[in-house]
Amino acid sequence: MDLYRLNINLLVALDMLFAEKSVTQAAKKLFITQAAMSNNLQQLREIFKDELLLREKNHMILTSYAKDLQPKLHQVVEEVRSLVTSGQRFDPMTSQRIFRIGMSDYLASLILPKLLNFLEERAPGIKITVVSIDQLSDAKALENGWYDLAIGKQALSHASAKKHPLFNEKVVCIVNTGHALAKKKAISLQDYLSYQHVAVRVDNPNAQMLIDNALLSLGVERDVKIGLPFIVPMFQLIDQSTTLIGTMIESVALLHQGKYNFVIKPVPFEMPDIDFCIVWHQRYEKDQGHIWLRQQIIDACH
Repeated sequence: MDLYRLNINLLVALDMLFAEKSVTQAAKKLFITQAAMSNNLQQLREIFKDELLLREKNHMILTSYAKDLQPKLHQVVEEVRSLVTSGQRFDPMTSQRIFRIGMSDYLASLILPKLLNFLEERAPGIKITVVSIDQLSDAKALENGWYDLAIGKQALSHASAKKHPLFNEKVVCIVNTGHALAKKKAISLQDYLSYQHVAVRVDNPNAQMLIDNALLSLGVERDVKIGLPFIVPMFQLIDQSTTLIGTMIESVALLHQGKYNFVIKPVPFEMPDIDFCIVWHQRYEKDQGHIWLRQQIIDACH
């Protein structure tokens, strides 16, 4: 099919259909009728020679082809939007844009509540989709448009990546209030190594294991009983165990204090503060919507 025959509105419609997974909701977001959106979907199925969205019980799901297509399409739509709007005024109060933000579960729990308050007050039509990532170690994700911007540990260095510092955090330990170390004012390195640990482990060879690296520099390592890629389950495990030790950034521990049965202790070894930043691709550098959203995130982190 010749590209000049492809109406760009169809791609915008498909991007919205992928985001909403509903013909009705996508139609509302683009201010067209449900019949018109259904017609768009039929044309798109013919163009891409794939069903794209399938009906399953009372909702729609993406086909495997659509799942692969979604981030690529979103990148194209956002680049065209950026090209058109880079010199125009962005009005957050009327914008209906959907932004994809890459971040971990614990950063989402820290940042999203305050960011949501800002959006409800300043940009009621804007939506956020969170893409789960463990670290900012892959420039390919930004290049391919898997997300519009990302928040994480300051690790990514690439010519196409722009970044801005957000905050820094110190690392602490948590133990159950019934743990033998719970009543000690400060625990020693020997104390720390004498017990088994629950620790964040990600299946990514590029991920920096900051805590383990700090221990290895001392010629020691911790005995990890349970390794998992999430932070929140660590609190549940510590809540049930009087022998495990967890190690994490302080603000996350403070966020869950009172919800679970644990006390916070300083780590008994030299551990530099962890720097977190926001990262985006240079193609969004002058995008007024991105500039606005980045500032809201910066504000939410201070």
